[in-house]
Amino acid sequence: MNKKYYKGIDLIRFISCIAVLFYHLGLLKGGYLAVCTFFVLSGYLSVISAYKDNKFSFTKYYISKIKKLYIPLLIVVFITIGIVHFIPSIDWINLKPETTSVIGGYNNFWQLNANLDYFVRHIDSPFTHLWFIAILIQFDLVFPFVFVILKKIGEKIHKAIPCILLLIGSIASFIFFYKTIGNGNIMSAYYNTLARLFSLLLGTYLGFIHHYKNEIVYKKKSLNKIVFLIYMIILLLMFLLIDDTSSLFSISMIITTIISMRLIDLSTTFKDKTNILEKIIKVFSSISYEVYLIQYPVIFLMQDMVMKKIFKLPLIIIITIVIAFILHFSINIKKKDKLIILKIFLCLPILSNSLFGLYQYIRAKDYTEDMKKLEENLNNNRIEMEKKQKEYEEKLKQKDTDYQNELNDLDLSVEQLKDKARQLKVVGVGDSVMELCVKELYNEFPNGYFDAATNRTEYQTINILKDLKNKGIL
Repeated sequence: MNKKYYKGIDLIRFISCIAVLFYHLGLLKGGYLAVCTFFVLSGYLSVISAYKDNKFSFTKYYISKIKKLYIPLLIVVFITIGIVHFIPSIDWINLKPETTSVIGGYNNFWQLNANLDYFVRHIDSPFTHLWFIAILIQFDLVFPFVFVILKKIGEKIHKAIPCILLLIGSIASFIFFYKTIGNGNIMSAYYNTLARLFSLLLGTYLGFIHHYKNEIVYKKKSLNKIVFLIYMIILLLMFLLIDDTSSLFSISMIITTIISMRLIDLSTTFKDKTNILEKIIKVFSSISYEVYLIQYPVIFLMQDMVMKKIFKLPLIIIITIVIAFILHFSINIKKKDKLIILKIFLCLPILSNSLFGLYQYIRAKDYTEDMKKLEENLNNNRIEMEKKQKEYEEKLKQKDTDYQNELNDLDLSVEQLKDKARQLKVVGVGDSVMELCVKELYNEFPNGYFDAATNRTEYQTINILKDLKNKGIL
């Protein structure tokens, strides 16, 4: 496979990397869609790389993925933990189980189990974005077996069959994704590997298509660049306009995936370029994975820094790119590398800080059991709360005019006023903070009505208040 095969992909990777970074910074509301592009690229490049050798090697494949994917992940994870250790204001309760899920390659399912919402605009962890890497790890573990089977089917039976099977798998995955969202389980659809598999499989499908027609000489058409530009503009508009609350949320995922496939397809027809801008894009493209790994830890560690947003955001971007470049440069050591001494020099502090972070991870306390007990208490409180809610609704049906008359007629003391205040029908709507103290609230206001739930957001609260108002409870 000619090296130019990868040249045109640099711009796609560059744009997608910027889109995700700007989404995490709150600057691009549809930037989350770029993850679909990365999935397509991962599936596509996995096939192209696997076909480079005449005989596919499982060992070589896994070693390559460990070097390119897993080692940088471990370095970023443990250095982040090491830095967090020196910031006492950070109370990261889930450090142990969350980090275990990251290095174990199942963080997407851990976040699902923990009822975490990727689209909530607050940062409780430096590893929220690593659900994406977990899906890639799971894909890479299975891919060699799938590739070998499909490759043999294509060679022994017919080349069309692997492509058809991949298309069927992609369609099934998207239907699962679409139905899951239709059932109201947005995060389950977003995090679930089977639901997100359609982008990876379509990228894999494109890889097989390109391999099978590799001997075909592409005609150089200027029209290809125009079509490429049109697709890129459409993609950028989607990044700009389609947020996570859009009615187009689910369909935009498949559209982004298909556009990404077309962009990759068209980019393989371009000649190699050597101008300055394309060299810069190529360098940035080469560190896109490290940029993705580092951006969220940097945002997390700097979120409490008192600084104007106009200065803070550029600073985060600069720090992220610089660290990503240093990490990529230092850990990619090749034979006869002229800068090997400098790379080793840079690797020493990276290794020592990673080991320190590993030590802090090992000695960190696992609060999983404590969290289970807390959840049990919350459930008990929830049951008590629902019971009191029903009692409150029943009391509202009774006439209540005597209370106001009594309040008007009596010359009340302070204690009597307090007692009367305790009898008021107080309504409270809140999140886990209220849920934790619901018993105390009912002790103070026995005639009260309280509705609380963990991870409740502002827009959910508005709907609850409207519902209570319609029922005459508010």
